[in-house]
Amino acid sequence: MNLELKYGFLLPLLARFPQGIAYRLASLLGRFSRAGYAAEKASVIKQMHTVFAEKSHDELATSADYFFSMVEREALDTWFFRTCKTQKQVDRFIQLEDFQHVTDARQAGRRVVISSGHFGRFWMAGVGMQAQGVSVGTITRDGGETNEHGLPEAEYQYRLKKLAWLQQCFGGPFLVEGDSARPIYRALDEYVMALFIDVPYIGDKNGCVSLPFLGGEARFPLGPAKVAKRASALIVPFYVFESRAGLKAGFYPAIDTANLSEEEIMQQLVGTLEQQILAFPEQWWLWQALPLMRQSTGSS
Repeated sequence: MNLELKYGFLLPLLARFPQGIAYRLASLLGRFSRAGYAAEKASVIKQMHTVFAEKSHDELATSADYFFSMVEREALDTWFFRTCKTQKQVDRFIQLEDFQHVTDARQAGRRVVISSGHFGRFWMAGVGMQAQGVSVGTITRDGGETNEHGLPEAEYQYRLKKLAWLQQCFGGPFLVEGDSARPIYRALDEYVMALFIDVPYIGDKNGCVSLPFLGGEARFPLGPAKVAKRASALIVPFYVFESRAGLKAGFYPAIDTANLSEEEIMQQLVGTLEQQILAFPEQWWLWQALPLMRQSTGSS
């Protein structure tokens, strides 16, 4: 699909429709455009099959189709979440479950990191948290002044717009990965910071750890564990799930990092991620990156 058409016309147009209709149309957009995703779909199915060998090709194809429709719904979120000004409006988008794992820790004066995988419409959790009076910041790869990752220009400009609107909704600082770590620790005194389990990449100064994952071994950056330990922060895992009833952000009991190694922290975070993927494989974003994560280069 032409990205300039998608981000400059189609999605802004859909956002003018009532919310329910807009998201149904976005889902259809994902289905109708899947011909353009043929290679990506085949790649997703191939990686899913390495984990779910017992599932038929048709079952995995259905999961892949769901994923590409979810991608369009997540993109449409960009135009809808900034209109959420009241608790009632936010409640139409997302409900928070077991959010006391965050609020109780903050009331006790603890620094809090929330952590998730790239799963579901994960950004919407911060919109719901801000509506509950908890401002959220994060660290991003795409917020720099230059398009260093070589994205198509329309995609790059969309991501800059999305991050700017998200920051307005989240209420906390959006820091750029690779910059000084000091602002992260200062931010944790005032805000909850969201850090995500990501793919390994060359030059990650935080290092990586190899862990059991989806029936094999995979490498994960140690960033979330390092930040939380150095900041003496609790980590609260969270995951956003799609269903016919809407979005639900589920929060898990806090991980006290004080007496755990960085590897032990990541074991718990990755274990929680794996649970979600096995239950809802169609909602994980990084199937195509699984071969990169499985590269056998050892811990660093």
